[in-house]
Amino acid sequence: MSIEDINNTVIDAQSDTLVPMPLQRTLPVPEPFPVHVLGEILEPLVHKIAEVIQALIGICGQSVLAAVALAVQGHADIVIDGRIVPLSEFFLTIGASGERKSAVDNIVLLAHRQYQDDLRLKYNDDYADWLKSAEAHEEAKKNALKKAKSFEEKKRALESLGSTPSRPLDPLILTEEPTYEGLIKLLLTGQPSQGLFSDEGGRFIGGHGMNQENLLKTAAGLCGLWDGKVITRVRAGEPPIILAGRRVSFHLMAQPNVAQLLLSNSLLIEQGLISRCLITWPASTVGTRFYKEINLSNTHEFRAYIARINEIFKTPLNTFINKPNELNPRTIKLSHEAKALYIKFHDEVEGKVGDNKLLSVVRGFANKAPEHALRLSGIIALFNDINRHEIDAIAMSAGIELATHYLNEALRLHNSSAIDPDLILAEKLLDWLHSQKRQSFSLTELYQCGPSQIRNAKIARKLMTILVEHHWAFPIEDGLEVNGFFRKEAWRIMSRG
Repeated sequence: MSIEDINNTVIDAQSDTLVPMPLQRTLPVPEPFPVHVLGEILEPLVHKIAEVIQALIGICGQSVLAAVALAVQGHADIVIDGRIVPLSEFFLTIGASGERKSAVDNIVLLAHRQYQDDLRLKYNDDYADWLKSAEAHEEAKKNALKKAKSFEEKKRALESLGSTPSRPLDPLILTEEPTYEGLIKLLLTGQPSQGLFSDEGGRFIGGHGMNQENLLKTAAGLCGLWDGKVITRVRAGEPPIILAGRRVSFHLMAQPNVAQLLLSNSLLIEQGLISRCLITWPASTVGTRFYKEINLSNTHEFRAYIARINEIFKTPLNTFINKPNELNPRTIKLSHEAKALYIKFHDEVEGKVGDNKLLSVVRGFANKAPEHALRLSGIIALFNDINRHEIDAIAMSAGIELATHYLNEALRLHNSSAIDPDLILAEKLLDWLHSQKRQSFSLTELYQCGPSQIRNAKIARKLMTILVEHHWAFPIEDGLEVNGFFRKEAWRIMSRG
């Protein structure tokens, strides 16, 4: 049967009576962001930002938490039964263009950027002094070696000079779209606590560091940084790099179609990067936001937040002697009451991740939820008191409620198929099929000419099964002739009307 025959023939009378079903269900309204657990400074701040900027509470709360995580992550680790849990966190905020993500991000990072600017100004002076010192040291070294005769004399001469002056640390604490190699270099020569923050997450998600060639390396590296592992890198022709005592948090803000590239990537899911991300996708309020004549920077809520962040940045990070960019964070423990709450939450989640249980469909994230609760409790606790040595029941309860919110978000997005990789890819295939202005296709055409993510017959067949189940496609039982070749597996495609 030729293409012309198929285009002019009704394959099955029943197929024309079936109405195609949407591949993805409408995204349900999210539960409110639990802003009430953020404490006496952060809760009113989130409400004030939402009031003035007219942004969604979920976006405001997410941005504030991410900003606080970056500020406190280098100061302490949580210890529980001998296990060390860093305070770094990964955040992903999804919202359409016009949701004022950038405006919120700019305001909550104002003190961070000022701190970075202060580091830059100091770096400029320190770098100029270092160049002079390094040059003087090199000249003194040449003269000392020239005067010394024997090996022992040269050795004593070098010892008397002391070590080569250390280059000042690079001043960046915020970066938007680094490659993994670039991030490692920054952690080698720069500040030990870093933030990958971008209000245009597409620049990172679609950038060089996340392309097909670098995706696995970047994902594995980020997972290692979240875990607080020692980072090693060995390259031919370069000295090996060992990075201990580094902390990295990130917050990516992205539009839905861009975020889905990340969330639907099976490699990132399997690698565990997605389960390390706290994701929020608030419902839009576009059309209900009216201008407020309020200078946010003059409000009590904002000034209190800035004062506390500045206090945190002025508190020196604990580093190893002669290693200014290798953190040696103090450890904080859970109070007896806080630990009891944590164990209860841990066991409740564990009881719901088994096969056919409530959280089985988001098992990857659910397995990390108790640790997210620990980290979030520590972030809130240290913001309230950067010098504290214990997490109390109030902070632990806040961390648990926040982790529960993110668990519910994960379920909401999964159950609506908003992050189902197969359905998202099936949608892309359907868009491509309709763009070809034809009604019939063979299997071979799909994986040879279709979207780049469809790499073989197995994937193409799986996606076409989904389209058949949703009545967007119907098998051609007699096969199809394409360019003089007979193709056994082929389908008729329903139009969108």
